[in-house]
Amino acid sequence: MLGVKNETMHGADLISPDYIAHARQQFLGENELDHFVDYCSRPLRKSIRVNTLKISVDEFIDKFRQIGLSLESIPWCPQGFWIDYQKISLHDAGTVDPILEQVISLGKMLEHLQGLFYIQEASSMLPPMALLNQSSATGGLTILDLAAAPGSKTTQLAALVSNKGLILANEKSASRVKSLHSNLVRCGITNTCISQFDGNKLKDRLANYFDYVLLDAPCGGEGTIRKDPNALKNWSLEKVHEISHLQKELILTAYNCLKPGGRLVYSTCTLSREENHQVGQFLLDNTDAKIDPLDGLFSGADKSATAEGFLHVLPQTYDSEGFFVAAFNKPLNSASQLTNLRQDSPFCTPAKNLSRRIYQYYLEHFRIDLTLLDNTMAQRDKEIWLFPQAFEEISSRVRLNRSGMKLADIYPNKIRSSHEFVVSYGTSCQSAKLNLSLSDAEEYLKGRNISITNHGRLSDGEIVLMANGFPIGLGSLAKGKIKNLLPRSRVVDNAKF
Repeated sequence: MLGVKNETMHGADLISPDYIAHARQQFLGENELDHFVDYCSRPLRKSIRVNTLKISVDEFIDKFRQIGLSLESIPWCPQGFWIDYQKISLHDAGTVDPILEQVISLGKMLEHLQGLFYIQEASSMLPPMALLNQSSATGGLTILDLAAAPGSKTTQLAALVSNKGLILANEKSASRVKSLHSNLVRCGITNTCISQFDGNKLKDRLANYFDYVLLDAPCGGEGTIRKDPNALKNWSLEKVHEISHLQKELILTAYNCLKPGGRLVYSTCTLSREENHQVGQFLLDNTDAKIDPLDGLFSGADKSATAEGFLHVLPQTYDSEGFFVAAFNKPLNSASQLTNLRQDSPFCTPAKNLSRRIYQYYLEHFRIDLTLLDNTMAQRDKEIWLFPQAFEEISSRVRLNRSGMKLADIYPNKIRSSHEFVVSYGTSCQSAKLNLSLSDAEEYLKGRNISITNHGRLSDGEIVLMANGFPIGLGSLAKGKIKNLLPRSRVVDNAKF
C-alpha cells in the first residue's frame, strides 16, 4: 500500500495480554482472535468526507479523478470515501509521483485548505448518520454536540442539515476549542455556536431543549490502535471502570438536554462493554429512554449489530477503526419542563440605518443579497455578526465562546469584511471576485501581497480571491496590487500546489 509504511506492526506485541483476555471474554469468538490481532496490526486506510456545503459529491469525485486518485465509497456515509492508493499510477517506475506526495499529506492539499473535504476516519462518520438517519428536515432543528472537538462530527452534522437550524458544539478543553473553531471556519459552517463547559454543567440550563443530541464520549480509545500503536499497550480494567463512571454521568446529561420526541446517539472509539453496552443499559435503567435499533442503518450494518440493536464495530468488520454507536429515543410523553434561566447578551440588533448600509454595501460591491440568508444580524461594538435563527434563545441560557459567523467590522467611512464571510459565501458573490493562478494562490496563502496585471474591470476595494473556482480568502485591490488580508492563523508557510 502506498502512502504508509510497508512494514506491519506485530499486533500481539502491542496489545496488553490482560486486554487480550478481556476481549476474548467479552466480544471475541473462538476463532476471531487472530483476525482481530491481524487487523489491529494493519495501517489504517486514509478516508475523507466531502463537504457538500461547498461542493457536490459528483463534482468532488471528478476533481479527484483529474489529479489521478481513486475513491472507494464508505457504505454508511454517501459523502465518505476511502482513498484507494493501489490505483494511483506513478509516472515512472521507481519514482515518487508528485500527486502521491501531496496525498500522503492530505492536509496540505489546496482542496483541504479550501474546506472541500474533511480528513475523517470512516467509523467516525457513523454517529452523525445514525443521529439524523430518520430526519428529512433541515430547517429549524436544534442539535447538541456535547463533546465536539476537533469538529469532524460537528461539520458533518452541519452539512447534513445544509447549515440550517442551530448546532451547539460544546467542548470542555480550551485548547481544543481553538481547533474546533478553526475547522468550522474552514468548512464554512454558519449555523453553529461554540460553548466551553464541562458537559455536565449544561444539564439544567439546557434541559429538554434539543431535537437531537450527539454524545461522542471521552473513552479509552481501544479502537484506535491502528493509528495509535500504544492504545492497548498499557491497558487496564481499572482505567476502563474510571472512565465508564464519567460516561454514565454524561449520557444522563445528554438525555436530559433532549426534548420529548428527540433522539440521542451515544458513541465511542473503544470496544469494552463497560464503556459501551453497560453505559447504554445505565441510561435505560435510569430514564424512560427507548433503544432505536441500528441494524438497518446501512447495507451490512447487521455484521456489527448487537442483540440490543447497538453497533459494535471491530477493526476487521469493515477494515476500519473500532467503534461503538447506540441510538435512543425520548418518548413524546416524557416529563418535560424548560428551565427559565436567563443571562444578558453583549449583542444587540443593529440600528435600521446601519443595517441598510450593510445590506447595500454587500449587494452593490459583491452582488450578494444578505437578506436572503437564513441568519440573524447582530452587533457588538463595531463588529457585525450573522447568527443562526435560534441564537437569541440559546445565548440567554449559556455563555457562548463563538457563534455563527463574523461578517464585518464597521468604521465611519468603510466596511471591512471578515475571512469567514469569504470562505462561507465567496462562491455566491457575483462581483469583486478574482480567480488566482496556483502560483499566486501559493503566495497568498503564505501571507504575501500579490501584483496582478490583468484584473479586468475589477474596482479597487475588497476582493474575494478564488483558486480553482473556490474561495481562499480576502484581499484589497488598489492600483493592480492585492493587499493580503488573510488572518495570520490561516497562513500556510509551506503552501505548494
